[in-house]
Amino acid sequence: MKKRFCMTLNSELMARIDQLVDGSKFKNRSQTAELLMKIGLEEIQRERTALILCGGLGTRLRPLTYVTPKPMLPIAGKPLLEYQIEYLKKYSFDRIILATGYLQEQIIRYFSERKDIGEKIIYSFEKEPLDTGGALKNAAHLLREDFLTLNSDVIFDSLDLGRLLEFHKASGGLVTVVLVKVREPSRYGLAELNSNNLITGFVEKPRANPAEYAWINAGVYIISPKVLGMIRADRKVSLEKEIFPKLAKKRMVYGFKYNGYWSDVGTQSDYIKVCRDILTGILKVSWFS
Repeated sequence: MKKRFCMTLNSELMARIDQLVDGSKFKNRSQTAELLMKIGLEEIQRERTALILCGGLGTRLRPLTYVTPKPMLPIAGKPLLEYQIEYLKKYSFDRIILATGYLQEQIIRYFSERKDIGEKIIYSFEKEPLDTGGALKNAAHLLREDFLTLNSDVIFDSLDLGRLLEFHKASGGLVTVVLVKVREPSRYGLAELNSNNLITGFVEKPRANPAEYAWINAGVYIISPKVLGMIRADRKVSLEKEIFPKLAKKRMVYGFKYNGYWSDVGTQSDYIKVCRDILTGILKVSWFS
């Protein structure tokens, strides 16, 4: 059942609607306007979901992580995880899923006391470490649309998540991997990509530098829920070593190049460097409330 609805539009917008009327897909002005309103409402109502992988043991940061989970290590007085959540808020992420495991009670306690951001958080608990892919599978019941995934030990200051989502949608791929350029890629997963930013393969932690600079996996992804069907349940599965290489062979993984500040916080030296970068202004966190 349809109801009559009258509205006044400016002439420029009306002209753009008229340009779409083709007599077949867009039969007339009213049908075209109705379809455009439906698309617009769906876009406005679509939730933005992010999942942060927080379940790792943080072995490279020991002894710091014997008593504190890696995502909760303080940087200039705030946990690393709080910087990430505040960044997601900047881009209107409605649902933030924390895939927790090791020392998870500290994470839950901290954010349960933060009413300004705690209400956005949903928890996915791991009884045993499941690695990056297993953590996604464990949270599959919470993931309906394309979602952002990020490792809990990365930090950046100017990654445009809106453009990242647009790039992913336009690519038609199942996965978009954020890439950063580094001088020494031996610690990371090196991405091989063509001129269309299609990732053709990965070299996991290459021993020798293939070039002065190389594009590496930044630990930030947009992932289609279709990928979850490739992951076996209740076992350790690595996105980087098992899932992404298979999808790259099927030409379903794209790389989004990012040139701003980025750092891994996986070792003690990395942790010290990031703390120093914030204090000296190299890492700018003006978006942090």
